Amino acid sequence: MSEGHIELARAVDSIRVGPRFREDMGDLDELVDSIGELGLLQPITITPDGLLLCGARRLAAMKRLGKATVNVWVRTGITTELQRLLVEQHENTVRKPLTPTEAARLYRELKRIYAEDATRAVEATRFPRNGETRESAGVGKFPTPAGPTRERAAADIGGYSYTSLEHVGKIVDIIDDTEAEPSLREIANRRLALVEQTGVIDPHYRAVRQAQELSAVSGQDAAAEGARRALARAKAARARPGTPGTGTPARQAPAEPRQFSARVLLVMLSETDYWWLHYDPQEIARALTGAQWEQVADWQQRSAEFLEVVRKHRRDTA
Repeated sequence: MSEGHIELARAVDSIRVGPRFREDMGDLDELVDSIGELGLLQPITITPDGLLLCGARRLAAMKRLGKATVNVWVRTGITTELQRLLVEQHENTVRKPLTPTEAARLYRELKRIYAEDATRAVEATRFPRNGETRESAGVGKFPTPAGPTRERAAADIGGYSYTSLEHVGKIVDIIDDTEAEPSLREIANRRLALVEQTGVIDPHYRAVRQAQELSAVSGQDAAAEGARRALARAKAARARPGTPGTGTPARQAPAEPRQFSARVLLVMLSETDYWWLHYDPQEIARALTGAQWEQVADWQQRSAEFLEVVRKHRRDTA
């Protein structure tokens, strides 16, 4: 849910339109006709102090119709940094260029605002009432010339492509992820510092992505190796002579069980495949204590429950 509120009958002349919006609005005739006949279904979006965020074509159509007021969506919760940027652009103020990190942060915020406006347009036209059309919501046959939300947001922030800003944002996400490997976060920190120093983004993003992929593979390999070692210990224990019926340590489920990947499960299955062919049921029946048999029975029950859940997910995704 976006932050904001509907304000009815905002004075058209009180809404400030900055140079972020193209002068060429495309063909407004159909939009003007629809709004003139049916009214404006989707409000335009403005900041609390009246700066236009979304809906330049809708506002232009209202002006052509000579409307004195227009319904608006007042978007609250905008950061001070983004408000300052928009005001400076509106006033055509010469300002210090944004750093890549600053630009990426504001890009995400502005992209979210544009996405909210697009969502409201879809909702407003999903179930049109009698006589209403997509054009009366301000979307018409002629989409806004500014294009998709990420391209619009990047163009409005200026200085970087949306791809570059997305990449910087992903590096920052890794740094902020407290559950990521410390070594990976350190690499991301170093690379982001180089991005800030040089303004070059792509090679440092690729380096972080490579480190991220290696970290994921290393984590899976470590888990798989742990499973192999556990199986090796079990095999060694079976190979050692012992007294049938000796007890086993009391079982205790881990308080915070670690989640392994499917690859680890496949390693375990490969190592123990057809295990039942290698044991004599009568010998096992004589050898196991009551506690050991309870452990085997618990494995069987838990495995059956686990596989039933897996089977359900497979059916749901089939």
